[in-house]
Amino acid sequence: MTTESTTKRTTPLAFVDCETTHLDAEIGEVWEVAVILREQDGDETTDTEYVWQFSVTLAGADPEALRIGRFHERRQLPTGEDSAAFTGQIPAVLMSSAEAVKAIVNVLSGAVMIGSNPGFDDRHLRKLLGPGAAQWHYRPVDIATLAAGFRLGLAASGVYGGDFLFPGDYPQLPFKSYELSRAVGVEPPAEEAAHTALGDARWARDVYDAIADSTPMRLDGIA
Repeated sequence: MTTESTTKRTTPLAFVDCETTHLDAEIGEVWEVAVILREQDGDETTDTEYVWQFSVTLAGADPEALRIGRFHERRQLPTGEDSAAFTGQIPAVLMSSAEAVKAIVNVLSGAVMIGSNPGFDDRHLRKLLGPGAAQWHYRPVDIATLAAGFRLGLAASGVYGGDFLFPGDYPQLPFKSYELSRAVGVEPPAEEAAHTALGDARWARDVYDAIADSTPMRLDGIA
């Protein structure tokens, strides 16, 4: 996929999402990783999609985490093996876990990580990839925080006459990513794509683009 952008970038961007067996990285394991790597060559920007799955043990797994990610319906590998697969193509390409880890390290090297709660992905990836393998930029970008700041900036600029159209438009803590996504004109993932690594990585990219590459941006009919 190739997109054109008026924003000049040299640092690669990595839109990332992980599906895991538990919210706590000290307990759970990563079983699916998606990265959309955005690279720029002159005026051409290219997005390349990568998806891997890992065989995991279910010791300590949270049944709710497995349900949300549809682990049992979507996994392509048996549990309890030292194996992985590149599932970004059909048929999937089987490989060892070490080969998949090396591929992820290479893809993320030097990139700015962008996602919905990327601190979660950062913690789980550090555990998966091992010590010293986190070669991405140390300051990840959270799309919910980005969208909230954008909305607050619009209000401060006077776009809404100095305030939001409705009190409910004001971003409240803790931020709600789906509400903020809609506030910048991006519909959150549909049910079949939500909580899949690639579906959520694509959503993170779309929210980022709606904010970063839309000047002037039209919101609520206001240019």
